[in-house]
Amino acid sequence: MRWDDLYIAGLGTHLPAPESARKAAAEGRYPADELAENQLLSALHTDDMSAVDMAVAAGRQAIARGGHAPEDVALVLHAAMYHQGEDFWTPASYVQRHTVAGSAPAIRIDHASNGGMAALELGASWLAARDAARAVLITTGDRYALPGFDRWLSDSGQVFADGATGLLLSRRGGFARLLASTSTSDPELEDAYRDVDGGFTLVPHGSGAPLDLRGRKRRYMKRVGFDFVEERLVTGLLANTERTLAEADTSLDRVARVVVPNVGRELLGWEFLAPYKIGVERTVWEWGRRTSHIGGGDQLAGLTYLLESGALRPGDQVLLVGVGIGFSWTTAVVTVDEPPVWNGADAGTLRIEAWEDDHEVDGDIR
Repeated sequence: MRWDDLYIAGLGTHLPAPESARKAAAEGRYPADELAENQLLSALHTDDMSAVDMAVAAGRQAIARGGHAPEDVALVLHAAMYHQGEDFWTPASYVQRHTVAGSAPAIRIDHASNGGMAALELGASWLAARDAARAVLITTGDRYALPGFDRWLSDSGQVFADGATGLLLSRRGGFARLLASTSTSDPELEDAYRDVDGGFTLVPHGSGAPLDLRGRKRRYMKRVGFDFVEERLVTGLLANTERTLAEADTSLDRVARVVVPNVGRELLGWEFLAPYKIGVERTVWEWGRRTSHIGGGDQLAGLTYLLESGALRPGDQVLLVGVGIGFSWTTAVVTVDEPPVWNGADAGTLRIEAWEDDHEVDGDIR
C-alpha cells in the first residue's frame, strides 16, 4: 500500500543489559557449535522488569520524542509474542493506561516476530481511514524466561532477547515519511512451529519443561525437507518486498539500509542476504548480534539505532523487513527527511553498541 502524509514522529526503546553468549556457552547453557554458527555476541536480559513495563518505558520515550500530546493518540497497538506478566489479561490496556491513557482503542497484536511490523501497517491503515485521527502509538515488548522459555536453547538459528520498542506514527508530521508497506502470508508453513506429533494441549507449559521449538522444527524439516522451506520463505520474502518497493517507487539499490530480524549469521545469510543480494554491511546485524532477537521489535530498534548513531542522512531510504512464524511478512519503506538528534544519555541503542564481549567470536561475517 502506498501511503501519503504519514510520518514517523518518535521512536523509543527499553533495552536491558547484554548477557555474553560465550559465557552462556562456557557454562553449558548454549551449544558451542551454535555459538560459532550463529556468531551472536550477546542477548539482552532482565531479571526484574516485565515485558509490559519495558513497553511502557519505550512508548513514553517515543511520545516524548514525537512532540505529540497524549490526547493526539487515536489508537494503541501493542505487539507481543510471549508472556506479558499476567495470564488472562489485556496488556495493551496496561500500556495505554501508563502511556497516553484516554479512551482510544487499545489492541494487542499477536503475530510473533512480525508483530511490530504488522502493527505498523495496521496503524497506517487506521490513520489513513480516519481524517480526524492524528497519531497511533505502537509498542512491542517481550521477556523470555525460565521455566517456560530458555532463550539459549528453546529455538535454533537465533537467540531470544528481552526488550521493548515504541513508535509514534503521525498524520501531523515527523522526521521520516512512511512511503509504502505490504503484509502477506504463507499458511502452508504454519505447522513449522506447531507440535504436530504431540498435538494440542489444554494448558500452556503443561509438561513443566521449557518450550522445545527446535524439536518441532527438526521434525517438520524431516517431513517436508529443507529445500521446500527455503523456497517458500525466499519466494514469500521477495514477492512481498518487490511489491513494497514498487509502491514506494524505489528499488533495493536505492535503499541506504535494510533492517532485518536479529537472527544468527547462517540464517541471516540464506534467508535475507542471498535473496536480496546484499552484503551484511547494509544491514544492522553488527549491532543486532549484540542484542539478539527482541521478538517483534527488531525493526523498530534497528531503525532507532540507525538514527541514534547518526548513520542516516536527509533523503536516505530504509527498508524494514518483518518475518514471523505462520509464516507472515511485512515490509515497509521509510524516507528520512531530517534525522533527529537522539545521541544523548537516553540513546539506549548506543549503550548496546558500546558493549564489548571479553572474547570475540571467531568467524568471517562478510
